[in-house]
Amino acid sequence: MEIDNSQFCRTVTLSGFYSEYLPPCFSLDDKVLYCPPVSDCDLIPPYNFTMSRFNGNDARRTLFIPEIGAYLAAQNFMAENGIISELIDFSQSDKHSFSHILGEDKTIVRHEQVYDQNPALDEEPSSYASVYMQNIGEKLIRSAGAKKILKLDISNCYSSVYMHMMPAILLGVEQAEAEYKKYVRHVDDPSISPIYRKYRKLDEAIRRQNLNRTNGLLPGILSSRLIAEAILARVDQELEERGLHFVRYVDDYEVFLYDDNEKEAVSIFSQVINRYGFSLNYEKMIIVDFPFYVVENFESILGDKLKYVLPVDDMIDVFNTFFKLEQNGTKGAIRYLVKRFELQPMQTDMPKLYTSYLLTIMANNERSLSKCCSILVAQKNTYPLTQAEKDRIQKMLEKHLKAGHDLEVAWLLFLLTETGSMKKGDPIIQDVLTQGQELSHVILLRRDLLTEEEISAVKEHATSWLLLYELYADDIITEGDFVSRLNLNKNLPMYQKFKHHKIHFVS
Repeated sequence: MEIDNSQFCRTVTLSGFYSEYLPPCFSLDDKVLYCPPVSDCDLIPPYNFTMSRFNGNDARRTLFIPEIGAYLAAQNFMAENGIISELIDFSQSDKHSFSHILGEDKTIVRHEQVYDQNPALDEEPSSYASVYMQNIGEKLIRSAGAKKILKLDISNCYSSVYMHMMPAILLGVEQAEAEYKKYVRHVDDPSISPIYRKYRKLDEAIRRQNLNRTNGLLPGILSSRLIAEAILARVDQELEERGLHFVRYVDDYEVFLYDDNEKEAVSIFSQVINRYGFSLNYEKMIIVDFPFYVVENFESILGDKLKYVLPVDDMIDVFNTFFKLEQNGTKGAIRYLVKRFELQPMQTDMPKLYTSYLLTIMANNERSLSKCCSILVAQKNTYPLTQAEKDRIQKMLEKHLKAGHDLEVAWLLFLLTETGSMKKGDPIIQDVLTQGQELSHVILLRRDLLTEEEISAVKEHATSWLLLYELYADDIITEGDFVSRLNLNKNLPMYQKFKHHKIHFVS
């Protein structure tokens, strides 16, 4: 697949630093590209935060923001050595995957792929359901003649990636092991594959983002997703060679069974993934009997109701329809609806009812909280929040603070600050500083919502590279303090350039 390598690598670097689940105030300034770190940069812990797994229970998923020096060093190595395009080409050729990095228009697919069964597109609402239904149709075609579908899941996929397995992506396990043995015997052996040498160095570059640990990609950054997709594309090749018929969505597999041979399929699957350091999550193993892929076409249900101003009865009918779908077991119906509103705002002659629905969804459906926040921010001038609504949002913030829900706290803070619903001295700010993560502290600092006393408290307790840099950039801590608290050495010149160019990591 031909792409503009230079421009694509730039896009991957800038858009792939922050998780797509974070509020848009988290964005990477393109000026960082002109302040490159040294390749053997300092080992500094990545920043982590949690979000809902969107699986109907209280499970949380940890996402990461790598230290910027290690991140840029890894991205630069990948770009300079053509690795990004190599991995893209390799993974895009996998006919079993429904989670390719690039769409048909050669742009990065940002469809919240780890969590959503109904992938949303960035642009055209009309394409939203058609892609999903097209994928369902393709699965139905591939499952022709099957008696059952065996659903299999790799346990802790990202954290299980063995980093020394990088050369096996393009070489396969046997050849990678053979190259490794030659490397150990004589590092300068001219017969060692250039691919092995390059991907061995990739292993080193990626590990620096995670304190040189040999296990685990950092969930949350695009390059981790790119590498994981490529590794699983290699796994898919071996599964196909072993005779399995299947499709894959990230690390979730659906194996088509034409006989009652699920035990044999599980055995083959386990043997193959074990070769690459993965293990099967037996607790998530499900056998689906015929009929397969019975789904609701949400777009068809919604029809053209977003194309005109909805009277109250029609608006109530829309919400009731999707609420009932969710209530009756169609998971994702409510999230689909609010995603459509985000792409194409609802027009109504009773905006306060619309806002009321959004607030109620936020309180009862964590999967949809961020999208509802995004909608309320977008309509802040058209439908300003009332004081009662602001108070209700603050109550939600208090609840998520107590529960330790990092991402939800960040989104609610973003909503309150963007709509002018917070001011210096508000009691809720003290709660955020006491119970919230440093992710939320950075938002308050950059929004100039902290008193001098609160800034002193933040200064005293800050530990993450992200918050410490912002304090350094604003001259709240000295350079010496910044260096000692992060144990900086090789990365200091990069950070000095960041400060000189007035680079911040939250807008």
